[in-house]
Amino acid sequence: ILAYYLFNSLYNLSEKNAREARLESLIKETELKMLRSQINPHFLFNSLNSISSLTITNPDKARDMVIKLSEFMRYSLSKKDEMPVTLRSELENLRLYLEIEKVRFGDRLTTEEIIDEQCLETKMPVMLLQPLYENAIKHGVYESTEMVRITTMAKINGEYVEITISNDYEQVPSSRKGTGTGLLNVARRLELFYGKKASFRTSKENGIYSVTLYIPCSFM
Repeated sequence: ILAYYLFNSLYNLSEKNAREARLESLIKETELKMLRSQINPHFLFNSLNSISSLTITNPDKARDMVIKLSEFMRYSLSKKDEMPVTLRSELENLRLYLEIEKVRFGDRLTTEEIIDEQCLETKMPVMLLQPLYENAIKHGVYESTEMVRITTMAKINGEYVEITISNDYEQVPSSRKGTGTGLLNVARRLELFYGKKASFRTSKENGIYSVTLYIPCSFM
């Protein structure tokens, strides 16, 4: 009888722990979806406006932009939040995003990548880096009349994969103040996906604004 009660108690405890784990997983998944949905919709509206204008002035470029936008949206909408993607696939999609933005901004926007191939299989939440590029466009290209370069770097640094997105910025204080929603979004998604194992920092130096993510190599 004692063995029966002991077994029953352990079974109930195991079931309780399993339910709590499922609930915690559901909460995290829901929050990840909510954070992902905060990604700026203005990009889509601006892109459609650009396509509309190009259909008259440059139909071939408009067609190319439609294809890129379709591929970008397909990736953005088809990936499940709870399933990690690789840095490789994120960069492929972000190149589409930047190519679309180059159509809008012309010679004012240039891009550069310095990527250590060892980093390309690093696992991360889908669209994790997107808000950082949106910030670079908003606070770099929008607020400058000069050419702005957005640089993406990834390398192994000790026990971490170090991913840096940097852009030129006007050092004169802007009248437009951001709320930092994009950075808060990234910080929270890092915590939900990696726990306390990942982090990020920002810096401003010599007219360059940078955001650097530190992701444990164990997620490669």
